[in-house]
Amino acid sequence: MAETKNRIIVMGGSFNPPTLAHFKLMKAALDALVAEIGIFVPVSDAYLKRKMRNSHPPVVLSPELRVKMLQAMCSQDNRMRVNEIEIGTIAASTMPTMMAIQAEHPESELFFVMGADKLDLLAHLTESRGFLDAFGTVLYSRENDTLEQFLIAHPLLSRYRNRIVLLPQPEGTEAISSSLVRERMLSGLSSRELLCPGVWELFKDLSPKDFPDVINRFKDEFAFLGNSFKCRIRWQGRDFKCAGDAYRSLLQLAVEDPDLMRAIVQAKFAQNPHLMKMLSDTGDRILINGNGKRETFWGIDLYSWEGENHLGRILMEIRDQEKEK
Repeated sequence: MAETKNRIIVMGGSFNPPTLAHFKLMKAALDALVAEIGIFVPVSDAYLKRKMRNSHPPVVLSPELRVKMLQAMCSQDNRMRVNEIEIGTIAASTMPTMMAIQAEHPESELFFVMGADKLDLLAHLTESRGFLDAFGTVLYSRENDTLEQFLIAHPLLSRYRNRIVLLPQPEGTEAISSSLVRERMLSGLSSRELLCPGVWELFKDLSPKDFPDVINRFKDEFAFLGNSFKCRIRWQGRDFKCAGDAYRSLLQLAVEDPDLMRAIVQAKFAQNPHLMKMLSDTGDRILINGNGKRETFWGIDLYSWEGENHLGRILMEIRDQEKEK
């Protein structure tokens, strides 16, 4: 690796929220490699929501807040900065991101920060995309001697040993995580000592009420929310086996009709009191008709997290009306 080049450290992640560990890991890499710049790259909102959708409740900070928190953290070290290149994308994309940053800094040598548990990913990126041919990597581990022997024995990574920098994990960082911060917030406990001061100021007023629980698929125990759920429904003098059949038999327009759907779904629950009880029992949870079919009118595409979610909204309206009775 050329010693004359300026070095840049890149760290990608959810930063949901960014913690003191993120700061210490970046600082340690900057110091060890005598690097000029450290760049944090937060993932997109869609990627983070996919990652968190099975957490209850899914504590997902907005991309704007995550960036603001990172900027507050960077204010503690003038070598650090934030790059929002992935914010508007759908997926985390390490290689394209690194190439884009390299294009902005053509004379610099880039190093990507990874945990030792990501060696399979590093090998895959190198074999398929030539990652270590283009960039260096910083690996953090508490067992560097063991990791060193692994790298020497690895059939691919051994050839790039001079592109991999092993660093000991900074003291105390292994006990700090974004998930721990989120868990403490949901339990009403402080995370002040886990966050940089500027990040804490932005995080401290958040509470569980800011993150209502979500039902994001109408399947299994929540299949009754979907229009294909089998239940008797009588509409305009005819019997149907499900709300979807009633809607499709009556729709004459070329475009979807939310008003017609609302009337049919209202009839479904009014005529089946046990289903209305089950709908009421969902409490205040946000109802999302999530799907993997890229359907974005009645639901939300769980890959891009885009969609109007008309069916989910109709169900929540019916639930709210039932509460008011």
